[in-house]
Amino acid sequence: MSVPSGADPLPEGQVNDLLRRADWRFLLRGAETPRIVDLAGGWAAEAIGLIGLEESGGRAGDVALIGFPTRLALGAAVDAVRPGGEVVCIWRAPRPGGPWRARRRLRRAGLEDVRVVWPGPLPHRAPQFWLPLGSGAAASHLLAERPPTSRSSAALRPLWRIAAKIGLLTPLCAIGRSPGGDPPAPDAIESAIPSSQALLLLTGGRRSINKVVGLAIEPATSRPGKAVKFARVPAADAALEREAEALRAIEAEHPQLPGVPRVLAEGKRVGRRALAESAVQGAPLIGRLDADSFEELAGAVTRWLSELAGGGEPAAPDEWWERLVGERLRRFKRDFGIVLPAGLTSRLEESLAALAPLPVVPEHRDCSPWNVVLDEAGAPGLHDWESAEPRGLPGLDLAYFLANCAFVLEGALESERTRESHARLLDPGTPLGAVAARCAEEYCLRVGVSSGDYARLRLLAWLVHSASDHTHLAMESGGAPDADALRSSIYLGLIEAELD
Repeated sequence: MSVPSGADPLPEGQVNDLLRRADWRFLLRGAETPRIVDLAGGWAAEAIGLIGLEESGGRAGDVALIGFPTRLALGAAVDAVRPGGEVVCIWRAPRPGGPWRARRRLRRAGLEDVRVVWPGPLPHRAPQFWLPLGSGAAASHLLAERPPTSRSSAALRPLWRIAAKIGLLTPLCAIGRSPGGDPPAPDAIESAIPSSQALLLLTGGRRSINKVVGLAIEPATSRPGKAVKFARVPAADAALEREAEALRAIEAEHPQLPGVPRVLAEGKRVGRRALAESAVQGAPLIGRLDADSFEELAGAVTRWLSELAGGGEPAAPDEWWERLVGERLRRFKRDFGIVLPAGLTSRLEESLAALAPLPVVPEHRDCSPWNVVLDEAGAPGLHDWESAEPRGLPGLDLAYFLANCAFVLEGALESERTRESHARLLDPGTPLGAVAARCAEEYCLRVGVSSGDYARLRLLAWLVHSASDHTHLAMESGGAPDADALRSSIYLGLIEAELD
């Protein structure tokens, strides 16, 4: 990630906040990193340094950034960009009729393709979405996907509608393109999702590596037919490459399997990786998850994961051990070595060494209740394949899904009692444990895995996810996590609990 020259690295929380405030860049045209002319003042400079957009140094810029488009500021911005360049206007103070006044001024200045978007929902927090104003279909989809969670949030909806109607939403962003020049030929991403189509950006996430997701809403249905994912930082580019590789492999091996996105195009936007996919429709499973529905939902996901695993022939461990187990063991010892109890790694290696020949199958590697959606018939589908392993091992996704369902149902993540929750999940005498046992038995029968190997594969799942824990801890601490931070790893705790 780039930072302004000579500046100290910023804390991860501040980096994430700044990046999310600069996600307007993914509404621009062009694959390459643009030259930017910052006419907005100090509030934008730090974000510009982080996103890697270069100061133009007196040359005509690709982008000019200003605040509210007064005639003076807009004239300076138009003069600062090359023909075909873009002007971005962001203002934070409420202005009656602001959207309409901005549109009119940008058009009078000769700018084309004028759009106004609302980075909402709260003016003093980093945006969670960038909603194109004037697109009723996008607004309807956003409201449907974000139902009120309290009386106060429900009461805010009429106020939002009133503010939108009289033009008092804040902050707002207007974008227009300067005429002339040679317009860039549509690249693969724009061919799949034309820039003329309203794009709703979803920009949430606790970390800078989280992706921006643009939904191309179908006006007739208020549903996204296509989606495009953008990497915010260089470290996220590789994740989108992995996602594309995994999705292409699954399409080749399981062309009829529903609930999996299909790759439409790969490319770049403003210098970062972009991936266009078909949108997987459905309501988030986590919204339906409770003690009464757990058995039904877990059973549906178990059967879907069984289909994803397919009926492949077992492969000898020497065909997959080093890549899928050996490398993970070495990283685990490197990441957590200073806090590992004596004998833990030898017990872990001994358990995993007993794995029998297993089929090589696609792994999602983030099959959690917040990434599973249910279509109108209740059939599951999965979002977020960026951690996927196209040639992985069976069982890991199911173990991860069941454990995280238990954590959600018991509030274990908030209470930091995941070990105790997981222990109850492994006990078939508890209500959750009985469901988990039935799901594991069904999965093993369908895929051809022994119950003993499923237990070992569950241990391997915690080994895989401990690496993600370490990455997140390192980002939060700005360097190597200390011993106390390492001991807070959820998946290190589950490994210790299972090997005690």
